[in-house]
Order: sequence, then structure tokens, then C-alpha cells
Amino acid sequence: MALKHLVFWKLNGTSDEERDEQARFIKGILEPLKHSIPGVSELKVQRNCAYHDTNWDLALVSEFTDLAALEAYQVHPDHVAAVAEVKARVSDRAAIDLAV
Repeated sequence: MALKHLVFWKLNGTSDEERDEQARFIKGILEPLKHSIPGVSELKVQRNCAYHDTNWDLALVSEFTDLAALEAYQVHPDHVAAVAEVKARVSDRAAIDLAV
């Protein structure tokens, strides 16, 4: 069974411009993981475009071939390195995994 993995972040930048730059940086380090980690079917990072005061700032929408692929992704060295960079730029995180 394929899984859709959704992650939402509040960025810790103090201005819209700083959060925009953080979003571009995070997109740049996460999206290439689709090509370097087996089992990733889809991986896209997008900046929120409306209701900035109440919505999360950034979303990761990804899909994995199965739960084993998602678990392998979580511990893959490329992902672990990216997570450290993301954590430095976010203040809060939420995630959900859905069967597709």
C-alpha cells in the first residue's frame, strides 16, 4: 500500500522575506531527495500562498511506495542531513501519513 506523507512547518523567520528565503532553501534541499532515496514516488515542497496569519508556512507533500520505503527514507543519511537544516529554520512541525 502506497503512503502519502504530509508535513507542515511554521518557519522561524521574523519577516515575510526571511520566511520566503527559508522556504526556498528548504525546498532546495528536500526536493532532490526524490532522486537519491529509493521508494520516493513524489516529493514536493510548497510555500503557503494565503491566510499567512493562520496557516502553516510551508508544506511537504510526498508519496512512498509503502511503509518500508517511508521508514527507510526517515533514516537515510541524505534525509537525516536535510532534517538538521530544516530544524534550524522552523519553530513548529505537524505531519500525517495517509494510505493511498
